[in-house]
Amino acid sequence: MRFLTFIILFFTFHGLLHTQTVQVDYVGDPISQKDHQKIEQMLRYEVKFYSQFGLPDTLSLQMHVFKRKMDGIAYLAGKNIFLHRSIIGMYSSSLNKAFILGWEDGREKTLGVIYHELSHHFTRKITNNHPPIWLNEGLAEFFEHCKINKKGIEHTLTEYEQGRIRTMYMLDEINLSTFVNKNNKQFLEQEYTDEQYSYILSHALVTFWIEKVPNQIFKDFISALQDPDDRSTIFQLIDRIYPKGFKQFEQDFKTFCE
Repeated sequence: MRFLTFIILFFTFHGLLHTQTVQVDYVGDPISQKDHQKIEQMLRYEVKFYSQFGLPDTLSLQMHVFKRKMDGIAYLAGKNIFLHRSIIGMYSSSLNKAFILGWEDGREKTLGVIYHELSHHFTRKITNNHPPIWLNEGLAEFFEHCKINKKGIEHTLTEYEQGRIRTMYMLDEINLSTFVNKNNKQFLEQEYTDEQYSYILSHALVTFWIEKVPNQIFKDFISALQDPDDRSTIFQLIDRIYPKGFKQFEQDFKTFCE
């Protein structure tokens, strides 16, 4: 059953009309028209954001939503994909599918997970399928924490997350130069052993990049990630691109968090 198919039109920086087509095919348990509309609105918002970084003109994705988490876990196990019971969503770039496990966890929470998994699809598309994990998860967390209300779409870095970051700094636990270079295994090990450290710090970093850093600097950073010939570490890229280097980046981020 086709769920979402639409075309987004907007003007590029050159004043030319640009067409962006994103097709999301839906399979799984039915959802309400109200939720359908919210997902479509957020999808448009995400596509507009990612388009500034060279998102391909035409994209397609399948989204499979399960009402009961255990049904989703069993379905994926049948495809030799085994998930921890705490996981309520995943994106597979190889399958080009997003799996959402369980409306039973709450409507708003599940909508956030859908926004999160859609973001993974777009982040991989603008980084040649190899995003740094903190950027991949940070962007996904950013969109997961967006709410649609009468004023439009608003993002929130929660009070708990802000307090957790301040505590990290107070205990001298944050080492950004090490963190931005972590691979997937190192990132997840710290996440599971240190009270959501990795996801919260990633969310805060991406919020800083989007809400406080001049947009052109963020664009330059993504552009550097797209260069297949650039062998720099993420630390080296930020040190080169951010005004006055990585030390200034660290100081500005700390000031933002405090």
